[in-house]
Amino acid sequence: MVLQKTKIVILVVLVLFTLRAVAGSASAAIIYVEPGDSIQKAVNNARPGDTIIVKPGTYNGDIEISTANLTLISSSPHKTIIKAKNNAFNIYESNVVIKNFDIRGPGKYSGICFSFSRTESTNGAFYCTVQNNRISNFSIGADIGFYMNSGGEYILNNDIFNCETGIYAFDLMFETLTVSGNRITNCDNGLYLIDAPCIVINNNFNNTVNINAPEGIECIFNTTKTAGKNIVGGPYLGGNYWATPSGRGFSQTHSDKNGDGFADEPYKLDNSHNSIDYLPLISLKSPVAAFSASPTSGKAPLKVKFTDKSTGLPTSWKWSFGDGNYSTAKNPVHKYGKTGKYTVSLEAKNKKGSNTKTTYNYISVK
Repeated sequence: MVLQKTKIVILVVLVLFTLRAVAGSASAAIIYVEPGDSIQKAVNNARPGDTIIVKPGTYNGDIEISTANLTLISSSPHKTIIKAKNNAFNIYESNVVIKNFDIRGPGKYSGICFSFSRTESTNGAFYCTVQNNRISNFSIGADIGFYMNSGGEYILNNDIFNCETGIYAFDLMFETLTVSGNRITNCDNGLYLIDAPCIVINNNFNNTVNINAPEGIECIFNTTKTAGKNIVGGPYLGGNYWATPSGRGFSQTHSDKNGDGFADEPYKLDNSHNSIDYLPLISLKSPVAAFSASPTSGKAPLKVKFTDKSTGLPTSWKWSFGDGNYSTAKNPVHKYGKTGKYTVSLEAKNKKGSNTKTTYNYISVK
């Protein structure tokens, strides 16, 4: 009898926990913000787990988020504009996600787009995600630091440009910042890092100073070589693309002889105290088709060897010999059986694009 009562009690407890879980998931709401409405009002009315979807239009910045586990997203990428007079977002709680906005600041040396910190009544902004946003004209694109009670943020696939500093991280201690898939350009400093461990992979940096780390950092700047299109169009994921506005950045001036999308040597990062990107990216370029032939004249039947001399590392070739015959070999040999003059063309192609070279009446068969 006691055992039966115990089973009933356990069953009731399990049912209550199940009902609570269902009720919790059912309580998550989707809140829509229409043009003319206030994003701040929607945030204030939201509860943990809610998603706020903002319709295209122009909205005010200086939005304060003190609710954890909140998702704020533009319904159409980059068609929802947020104009900030000071900061765009002040985030005080964890696991906040902000995606797909076009966020414009008050000027290159004013305001912060994303400030991650805390107030006396909040727990701090840890493990938040900023993804697929356009961020421009701020002093700092994202300001993160354990000293402000924030860290572990994910900065993913954003365009950050025309800022004094793209991302500033100070004193992250035991938290790791992840910076991946971003295009950080036309900033005085791309990343400004002080005691800030980071994972920094597959970004396109093109700034006056790409990494500024005056006290040294312990960061990872590349993953292992992995098949997949990287941020500058190459066939593998690895490190980052390092450019400067002058055109003299590492990735702009170093070679990639085997065409795998990586520089032929590692990059010891400037201003970072011996940090190294072992797989710095090189931008894949479209080929420029060129060829030669030997001989170019003679009596029929005439055997001609064609040699590809294209630049830009083509990966496929299509030859037209002018007599109705074709080849996809890199350096084909073709036999002309009839007299005449033949126009030869070569299309050279890689993952970036293609180019065709045509030489009229190139082969003369007597």
